[in-house]
Amino acid sequence: MPPKSPLKLPTLPRLSLHPLTLVLLFAVFLLAVHNHRLWQEIVQVWSGRAPHDLLFLGSLGVFFLVLLALPLQLVAFPRLLKPVLAGLVLIAAGTSFFMDSYGVLVEKTMIANIVETDMREAGDLLSWSLVWHMLLTGILPAGFILSVTLTRHGWKREALLRIGALTGSVASVGLIALFFFQDYASLARNNRQIRHMVNPVTALYSATVYALGTDSRAPAGPPAPIARLVSLGDGWKTPDRKPMLFVFVLGETARAANFSLNGYARPTNPELATLPVVSFTEVASCGTSTAESVPCIFSPLGRSDYSPGKAKASENLLDLVQKAGLDVVWLENNSGCKGVCARVPTETLAIRDAADEPFCDSEGCMDMLLVERLRRVAATMERDTVVVLHQMGSHGPAYYRRYTEAFRRFTPTCDTSQFQECETKAITNSYDNSILYTDHVLAEAIRVLDAASEQADTALLYVSDHGESLGEGGAFLHGLPYAIAPEVQKHVPMIWWNSGGFQRRARLVQGCLARDRDRPLSHDNIFHTMLGLLDIETDAYKPVLDAFADCRLPDTFIAQQAGGPG
Repeated sequence: MPPKSPLKLPTLPRLSLHPLTLVLLFAVFLLAVHNHRLWQEIVQVWSGRAPHDLLFLGSLGVFFLVLLALPLQLVAFPRLLKPVLAGLVLIAAGTSFFMDSYGVLVEKTMIANIVETDMREAGDLLSWSLVWHMLLTGILPAGFILSVTLTRHGWKREALLRIGALTGSVASVGLIALFFFQDYASLARNNRQIRHMVNPVTALYSATVYALGTDSRAPAGPPAPIARLVSLGDGWKTPDRKPMLFVFVLGETARAANFSLNGYARPTNPELATLPVVSFTEVASCGTSTAESVPCIFSPLGRSDYSPGKAKASENLLDLVQKAGLDVVWLENNSGCKGVCARVPTETLAIRDAADEPFCDSEGCMDMLLVERLRRVAATMERDTVVVLHQMGSHGPAYYRRYTEAFRRFTPTCDTSQFQECETKAITNSYDNSILYTDHVLAEAIRVLDAASEQADTALLYVSDHGESLGEGGAFLHGLPYAIAPEVQKHVPMIWWNSGGFQRRARLVQGCLARDRDRPLSHDNIFHTMLGLLDIETDAYKPVLDAFADCRLPDTFIAQQAGGPG
């Protein structure tokens, strides 16, 4: 008997498409599946139902179709097209997930955040929802694209077909401009956020700008000096003075609107409320992300002149402090100092001994470990020292990981990074609990400094790098372009405390700062205020930007008042 032939499974016929047909179908897929946020925004801002309005909305579909398809026609060749489209659909799938889930826009600032984040922050964004979204709207479509057989005609017909497609695309845009130019001008002029929502065009453009720009490159040589002269002022010449311990707490994702010290209805600052602190109520951030704000805070450039490239190529506040002869220590519990601490002693929090274990787990360390490290510095310092504590603070979306169970006071909470699984109230509760924990961290840091004030002149300045959206207008998290970002992403808390010894050293008039707590300030003031408080004389210092200058007595008069903040 002849041997049986092996069983053959039926094979599915492979779809054959012309490259231009595949491009058109791909563009339609992108508009229908991966641009939900774009259409949602357009319908919201252009809600008219007159025939002209409906025709205009229809023309937008054609316009965006051409916008997506036209550049792809230039790569519509068999060996090139399929891998390009497969890659684009994966990018579009990832972009649409975060745009739809959190209301973020993937533009240059967000690209910088993505590139400069660490695994702990990135891990907070991973979820089964992301996996399923990528599988259904990214990986499976990419597999389909790669399985398609591309067909071609003879070169004459092919040339006519491609010329016709390009001509038709351009003609479509021309007709749209002819009939709807004023509508498009009005939409673009009054709703600038829409230009950041075309997926994946914005993400690709922003990534290219970031990759090619000088902002993403480390400086080739040593940083450029920002001052010709740097020295300590006359206040340092006082005989028998105590050493100084100045703590700058760099907060993360704290919005001023949720601080009860600033009028928030919930008691989110119960511990700080019992301490003699000054909370400044009208402080604006330099940016809406850590990557922007942190270098800007320590730079003399100010928000109007700031760029990441300029900041990376120049010295910063900490360089001047060291040049003046003070010790600087940077204690890191975030995703890095964004180059600011590159030339100062830096410690990233991790478990050193058994005493650290209560504050850390496999996900990282809680901010209270910063206070424990500060306690060690206070106990061992021998020279005048400036300590920077860089918090994890209220970094989202995993607010529930930013506080311990003892601070889970506002309930119910959102105990997941997937906001779509929680009510907005629960998200806000988790965020407010993280502010409660920051309140505890700051209060404990102040208690450490107060205890050390017998041996040192101590002070603490806290400011957050940026704020946060908690669902207002459908937006969550932060990082929106500054021009269109809501105030809650730009309005940040700033808090001051000093010992009596530091008040006399800095010649601060008691009660003056409290009276000025509502004056408009910004991150632009930090650089110059710090120089003034530390009594560092330099040509980089601008008294007009020193937020405390009006509350400081002249050099010839040393205040005799003791205790309490200025």
